[in-house]
Amino acid sequence: MYNLQIINVGEMRTNCYILSNEETKEALVFDPGADAERILEFVKSKGLSIQAILLTHGHFDHIMGVDEIRRQTRATVYACEAERELLGNPDMNCAHMFNCEAATEADIYVKDGQILTLAGLKIQVIHTPGHTSGGVCYYIEDAKIVITGDTLFFEAVGRCDLPTSNEAAIIESITKKLFVLPEDVTVYPGHGRSSTIGYEEQNNPYVLEEEY
Repeated sequence: MYNLQIINVGEMRTNCYILSNEETKEALVFDPGADAERILEFVKSKGLSIQAILLTHGHFDHIMGVDEIRRQTRATVYACEAERELLGNPDMNCAHMFNCEAATEADIYVKDGQILTLAGLKIQVIHTPGHTSGGVCYYIEDAKIVITGDTLFFEAVGRCDLPTSNEAAIIESITKKLFVLPEDVTVYPGHGRSSTIGYEEQNNPYVLEEEY
C-alpha cells in the first residue's frame, strides 16, 4: 500500500510529492524545490526513510532542496540525461531570473521508457520535452498516478518561453505520451491542483486548440 503526501515549497509554491510504501516505510521525494528541512522533518514525523529523489526537470524551483536532503539521507537523485546541463546552470534553470543560486546534479540519469524499481514500486520514466528539453513524467501504474512536473497542469500546460523550451514539443509530449495513459490516471502537477488524464484530454484548452 502506498501513500502520497504533498508539501508546497518555496515562493513558487512548488508541489513536492512524498510517495511512501506503507509496508517498508521507504519514501520517494519528487521535486524538492525548497524547504529541505521542512521536508525532512515531515518524513521523520511519519517514520519514513528517503530512498530516492526524483526530478521532473531542472528549474530552480524544483531542485533547491535536493543537495541538503541528499546530504542528510544519502538518497540517490534521478533525472533525465537530457537535463544535465540545465540542472547545473543557474542561467538556464531560471535561478538568476529570481536573484538566487541553484545548481545540482543527478546521481543517475534516466532515459525514456526506463522502469525504475524504488521503494517496492515500479516507476516508468516518460520523457516529455517541451517545458524543458529534459523534462520527464513519472508514471506509477499500480497506483494509477502520473507526476507531471511542469508539463501538464489542470487545464494548462507548462511555459514554453524559457531556455530549452519548445511549444510544439510540449503539445506532442502531452498528446502522444500522456494522453495514451488510462483516463482514470490521476495527474499530479508541479504547481496547483490535481486532475486526471481523461479530464485534461477533454478540457485542456491549450491542447484542444491545437486540434491534435
